[in-house]
Amino acid sequence: MTLLRKALLGVCTAALTAGAAYAADPVELDIEGEVSAVVGVVDGDAKADANAEVTATVTTLLDNGLELGAVVGARLDADQPAQRYGGGRYSSLLIGGPRGIGPLDSDAYMQSAYGFVKGSFGQIIVGRDQGVARTLAVTSPTIFRALNVNDWQTDLSGLNDVHTVNDFTGYSTKLTYMPPANFLGGAFGGLQLGVSYSPVLRNCGDRLCAPEAGFIIAPDGTMLTETARWEDAIEAALYYQKGIGVGSDRLFVGVGASYITADEDALAGSLAFDDYEAYSVGLNLAFRGITLGGSVKTTNAGLASFEDDGYLAFDAGITFRTGEDEGDVAFMVGYGQAEAKAIGPNPLDPTLYTDTRTVQGGVTYTITRGITVGAAAQYVESKKPIAVGGPEEAATVVIESSIKF
Repeated sequence: MTLLRKALLGVCTAALTAGAAYAADPVELDIEGEVSAVVGVVDGDAKADANAEVTATVTTLLDNGLELGAVVGARLDADQPAQRYGGGRYSSLLIGGPRGIGPLDSDAYMQSAYGFVKGSFGQIIVGRDQGVARTLAVTSPTIFRALNVNDWQTDLSGLNDVHTVNDFTGYSTKLTYMPPANFLGGAFGGLQLGVSYSPVLRNCGDRLCAPEAGFIIAPDGTMLTETARWEDAIEAALYYQKGIGVGSDRLFVGVGASYITADEDALAGSLAFDDYEAYSVGLNLAFRGITLGGSVKTTNAGLASFEDDGYLAFDAGITFRTGEDEGDVAFMVGYGQAEAKAIGPNPLDPTLYTDTRTVQGGVTYTITRGITVGAAAQYVESKKPIAVGGPEEAATVVIESSIKF
């Protein structure tokens, strides 16, 4: 992959130096973020969780039309693992890219830090950022910030393993290129493409330099004795949106798809691990205030014993919004399911499995634009062998409040 690295770095360097000699407009600073708080009862026990995210963006526009910028983002989130999992967050054996930079025992960390350049050629991003597979992802619709059947920030039950977002590379250092949106025009006018490349999936720190010895992720904390590494991760993704006239209204169709691969290098000549591969696709249909959609992800989780289906997850849901202004309300129902064929200390034993099912319903009320409060009920069922904890289930009733600025 050496030639690929040099070629991508060459493209980035050329784009940055092209506008270096031109005077720039004054620098602009933009700060945005969101905060959510969740309190609830899980099978009679009171629990709570809080999440916060803030991003600062500095940009300037050059005389030749190029826009240069830098982004730094920080996050507070107790449920995010230090390293991304190959499949689901509770069932996968392997560790991918980092959540960001911060101590292992801290819920606060620096999530992103990258620079970008935009122009007629598109956009180039260099640094710690999420990859295009996550940026262009489409999943089932939701009205909540933190509590979801898929891609959640808060899981009070501790059992939800449904995750269809292709984010194996996490916030590792990467190079991303996205051509201009709608650059193909015509029937493909709503198409956005992108590709990201991560040379290594690592984050320096105590037991954070992944890959390293000990890919744990067993529910009982068991550590695997074999070691392996994943590097040269490439992800490609697309998003397509199309509006179709239906009488005097329009039906909007949104489709997202992504693919990720990472080269495996077993440090001990392991026969258990293989190159990582994952596919994800999602569809949303929006008409008036109703949005219907879902998504699916399949991955071998980097295990040699599985070709494509070491982990399989899907979700589906429907939402209805009266609007997003003061006094508006929204409703949702969602369902998710995930199947992992190997967890625990022996990745080659197919009897070690987990089957997770999640259903959720809820309502939110907009106090003022950007500030909402809502209530939801969620039920999670996790079927596992006795050797790794046995079947579990949890019923949760929560109240969530969130502020977006």
